[in-house]
Parts: sequence; structure tokens; C-alpha cells
Amino acid sequence: MTKKSGLAITHFHRRRYPRIDMILPVEYTLDESPASIFAQSRAIGGGGLMLLLPVAVETGSVMRLNIHFPGHVNISCAARVVWTELLTGLECSEFKTGVKFEEISEHDLKVLRNFIKEQQNPFDLPDWPPSE
Repeated sequence: MTKKSGLAITHFHRRRYPRIDMILPVEYTLDESPASIFAQSRAIGGGGLMLLLPVAVETGSVMRLNIHFPGHVNISCAARVVWTELLTGLECSEFKTGVKFEEISEHDLKVLRNFIKEQQNPFDLPDWPPSE
């Protein structure tokens, strides 16, 4: 706790890569099935995606992703499932799933990072703590 302000920082999260909430169409395949399955992203960052999947995918599974950006730009990569959570609704169940990029070309990574940068709303925060 600081003496002058009486404020205490109790928890601070810092992400390695910036992320944005963004719905994008995604196709994926799993090693055990070459058939493409369609899904949507819910959040996208330089290190991975949060996807909404129609079926559960086991943690640790590797997926081949084809992510469709606006303007007919697509990137392909391999990603590993790091967590999954069942979402239930009135008519269907879907699975919120976090994946971490494992194999992505430098070009596709650059496309991804540029897209995220373009979508972010830049704003300036004052220095903290304020100088006296």
C-alpha cells in the first residue's frame, strides 16, 4: 500500500501478447479426422485464440487452423488445445476452447499481429504513479 494514496495493487495481469475480442470464421482439422469443421473465434492474440467449437476437443490435441480475416486474407497454423469449457444454452451446447499457436509462418504471424494492431483502440494512460 502506498502511504500517500492509501491504494494497494492486489492483482496485476500482464499478457505476453495483446489480444482482442473478435469473431472470425475458423476452419479446423484434427489429426484423427481430416474433415474440416467450422468454428468461430471469440478472442485472438499473438499467441493463440479462444474458439467456440461445436464439439469437445481434448486438452493437448493439435489442430490445424485456417483463420479467415476480413478482405479475403487467410492464415494457416497448427495450435495446441490448452483448455476447454462447456457452455450450455437453451438449444445447444458449445465448447469455449483456448488454443496456443505451435507452428505459424513468419508471414502469417506478421499478418495476425498487424490485424490485431489495426483493431486495437489506442489510448494513452497517464504515468503511474503520477510524478510530484
